[in-house]
Amino acid sequence: MAARYVTDLLDALAAHGPRTALVAGVSTTSFAELLTGTYRTARALRRLGAGRGDGLVLLAANTPDALRIRLAAYLLGLRFTHVHLGPTTQSIGHIVTDADPALVITDPAGPTAGVPGACGRDAAGDGPRWSTADEVAKLAAGESGEPLTVAAEDDDIARITYTGGTTGLPKGVPTTYGALHAAARSALAGAAAARDGLADRIGHARFLAVTPVAHVAGDLALIMLTLGVTVETYDFAPGRMLLSLAAARGAVLTYLYPALLSQLLDHPDLPHTDTSALAFVVYGSAPIAPARLRAAIARFGPVLQQGYASTEAPAITALTVADHARPELLSSVGRALPGVELSVRDEAGRPVPTGAVGEVCVRSGSVMPGYWRRPDETAAVLRGGWLHTGDLGRLDPDGYLYLVGRARDIIIVGGWNCYAVPIEAALTEHPHVRAAAVVGVPDETTGEAITAYVVADAPVDPADLRALVTDRLGAVNAPTSVEYLDALPLTPLGKPDKNALRAR
Repeated sequence: MAARYVTDLLDALAAHGPRTALVAGVSTTSFAELLTGTYRTARALRRLGAGRGDGLVLLAANTPDALRIRLAAYLLGLRFTHVHLGPTTQSIGHIVTDADPALVITDPAGPTAGVPGACGRDAAGDGPRWSTADEVAKLAAGESGEPLTVAAEDDDIARITYTGGTTGLPKGVPTTYGALHAAARSALAGAAAARDGLADRIGHARFLAVTPVAHVAGDLALIMLTLGVTVETYDFAPGRMLLSLAAARGAVLTYLYPALLSQLLDHPDLPHTDTSALAFVVYGSAPIAPARLRAAIARFGPVLQQGYASTEAPAITALTVADHARPELLSSVGRALPGVELSVRDEAGRPVPTGAVGEVCVRSGSVMPGYWRRPDETAAVLRGGWLHTGDLGRLDPDGYLYLVGRARDIIIVGGWNCYAVPIEAALTEHPHVRAAAVVGVPDETTGEAITAYVVADAPVDPADLRALVTDRLGAVNAPTSVEYLDALPLTPLGKPDKNALRAR
């Protein structure tokens, strides 16, 4: 039976017909044009030798072509991998080799120099075939736009997404078409209140896909298309987003990393920009400081929803728009989405008491089946029927989850466990601190010491920051040293790059 996730997408494109589906600069594409373009692109991919079960790696930034190629790959039942090309792109060669694709498509201007096989198959015909997005578009223009039968089935691998590589080379995470459908249903259920509130404006709404569509924004963009929402693609720039909001004629929705939300808050044009069109902002991929979150709520109103997920489990919890009205919940990542089971467990795999810190474990229909061709690492995280996320947290009596950091990021100071997230949140309570990240460094006396990296908009005495943390969390959590940066380094997935900080 054809994969429901794909048939639902195609049915939605057909239903919304002449309305605008995609916008990129001055270029627009209707839903009907996107549908016929998907059929044409699928035929072009078949002509290039890709068929059900084959791997396709796309190396591209945020473009309508990237979404069209993804839809065509899903229609054919391909194993799709999208790598976002940008200034922080890493490990392209490893990913292309590891994903074992039959076909690689790249942006002609993309940074693929030095990638094995980037000029095409070798003389022996080994390795994947390489093409460019322009070449695929030219091939597709000569193909029929008539409907094709969906080849994908629920148990087929729909895509392989690669982790950020913060603990070594990126790992491939397969997701089946059935799991994509389960994740989409969970996400829609988690955003039901916001969706219902936009019901009278959904036909004029626009989703700004300004973070990489290779990651969360791509999944959300496809969900938006099923709802009839126009998707506009470009790379995030706070000034450009403010211009988009000021010019909007309908509701605007988007997904942002916390660091990007902070850039929007700190932009000098914000105070005199009309942002009333901003109707729904999902944020996630990294912790957000409660002080920054309070500032966002005060400026933009009740439009924010947090999503907690991982590459291995693309839908875990949501802190809803209604939850954001309760100040005591702003340090939480919310409650489990429908269809998701949460459990906080100790090192032996046993549930810990409510309120105690342990590893966050997840069970749902969207959890990965295992890492791509890495059985030992799969066995390490899929134990006892649960995905062990590597995140540490605690559950309150109402089921709200509070994260305190990564298991590998515990800083042990004189035998005491110190957790990064609460310390970072305390530091950002200072009115001049815009962002903070803490790491552990070796110390001859205590084993480890805490170093804080801080972004501030005015000089701040380190003693004041240590006092702030001591007052909230106790002296053992106070940073031994404080360093000031113009901006925190970020990984390609928008998380503070703590490996880069440790290497300073």
